[in-house]
Amino acid sequence: MKTLKDFLNDLGARESGGNYKAFNRYGYAGKYQMGEAALIDAGYYKKPSGRFNNDWSGIFTGRDGVRSIRDFLNNPAAQENAQIIFKKRQWGYLKAVGAHNYVGKTINGYMITPSGLLAGAHLKGAGSVAKYLKSDGKIIEKDAFGTSVETYMKRFAGYDVREITG
Repeated sequence: MKTLKDFLNDLGARESGGNYKAFNRYGYAGKYQMGEAALIDAGYYKKPSGRFNNDWSGIFTGRDGVRSIRDFLNNPAAQENAQIIFKKRQWGYLKAVGAHNYVGKTINGYMITPSGLLAGAHLKGAGSVAKYLKSDGKIIEKDAFGTSVETYMKRFAGYDVREITG
């Protein structure tokens, strides 16, 4: 079975080609293309008011020596740490919306797995994953590039992510 390390490497390859310095036109940063909301969840960033629009107008917390978006892009270890913390937080969100109850069920011809749920949440959040699951695969949200939650859930199914899910 593929490991958590494999999951993270494959997710990073899909998100940015594995490039820690990647920064896309929507303001998503690093190997995992993390935005403001993700870095807030991971404890690296604070934005006291306004929308999470990835303008990086908030304040970095200094965690792992990251005090700016440039520091984040130049710190692979911080990006890896942030992603682990964020994935644990996402698993909590997925549980809160009941997504974990679908593990082992088949929707649109493939089995729902914890790693698939985490990947879907990485793309569009736990709420979009829940909509997909509760609609039995009829509501399939996409990101700005046209990639669907279902695509990520299928592509990243079957990894051993017990370090994240418990």
